[in-house]
Amino acid sequence: MTSDISDLKTASLTDLQEHRLGLLVWKARQIRQAVTAFEQTWPPLPPEPPIPAFGWSQLQRQLTDLAPPELAPLVTDLVSAIRKESAAKPAEMVLREILTITATVLDEGFREKCAEDSTML
Repeated sequence: MTSDISDLKTASLTDLQEHRLGLLVWKARQIRQAVTAFEQTWPPLPPEPPIPAFGWSQLQRQLTDLAPPELAPLVTDLVSAIRKESAAKPAEMVLREILTITATVLDEGFREKCAEDSTML
């Protein structure tokens, strides 16, 4: 009986690990497809001098300052999501995502929608 329970726990743990691995593979494929689509639309340009370097915490601080207080948690979550996936994406794609967040937090219409529907946050 104890062996059966132990076997069941081992099988469940294996199933859970396989499920997590499957999710990781799915996410990696999703990112790869997004990168491929991005690069087809915007092929890489010749190298240029880089923009001044800044860190993720500096980006988050500035976006949070630009956003109204009620959007601060959203900014934190969005910057975190971009940061986590940035290593797998071209720099220009990451830049586009940062610009999209910036446009979103500055968009008065988006702010009004958030004020009306708190589930958006």
